[in-house]
Amino acid sequence: MPLNTPLYAVVSSQSHSQPPLFRALPRTLALIFACLTAWSPALSANTATGWSGYTGGEPEFWLSVAPSDIRIEAPTPLTGSNLQILLALSGSNSGLGEMRKKANDAFGEYLKQQVQQQFGAFFDDERVRVVEGAAPLTLHTAFDVTVRQKILDIFSSKEYDVEKGTMTAYGKFHYRLLGSNGDTPALREGSVDIADLKLQARYRTKAPKDGGTVEDTTREATERLLEDLAEELLDELEDILEADALQELARM
Repeated sequence: MPLNTPLYAVVSSQSHSQPPLFRALPRTLALIFACLTAWSPALSANTATGWSGYTGGEPEFWLSVAPSDIRIEAPTPLTGSNLQILLALSGSNSGLGEMRKKANDAFGEYLKQQVQQQFGAFFDDERVRVVEGAAPLTLHTAFDVTVRQKILDIFSSKEYDVEKGTMTAYGKFHYRLLGSNGDTPALREGSVDIADLKLQARYRTKAPKDGGTVEDTTREATERLLEDLAEELLDELEDILEADALQELARM
């Protein structure tokens, strides 16, 4: 399956019954409304406002960093078998489509925050000052990330329906380092196949049969993946982004 194909759940081949909790239409619509509210990007209080870097005197290098181009397709909280039931009961994909978009927008902001923080800490160590304007080099980054969910086990008791599984990151990361004359070809560029990083996280959904609060760790699992992704990509680019390497590239 192509990496750019949206995929919200990869289900195990074992057949299973639908959780009784989600058979009631009014309760389902209430859950949709709650998720739309919870995933409003305006509530992402920890989103960073910009890149950081070395702020002391006499930096080793000045680097301009362009805003990251980020596209994410990730499972929405209350997904897996629950999403299929929500789709069947709602009779319309419009509300669920909005819920997915809000979730993906929030995940995109979270990834941007992690990249800015982790790369910014690296630039601080390297005494590289990050600026918005003119600089010898400009770093461009693009993320095309797909998070796929796989159900490993479904358990039903008298009180709860429990779903467990894994989430795996796929896609492409691309970077370019341009000289002060942006019309010329990139001085250096490359790509990373995110699948090669083998990033995984476990999730768990616990749905009480009495109509109580659903415990769903889908969001936390996705955020752990994105944190790991930012860290692993920094490891891939460290040698390229060191101050000495940037200085040498700028002299080309």
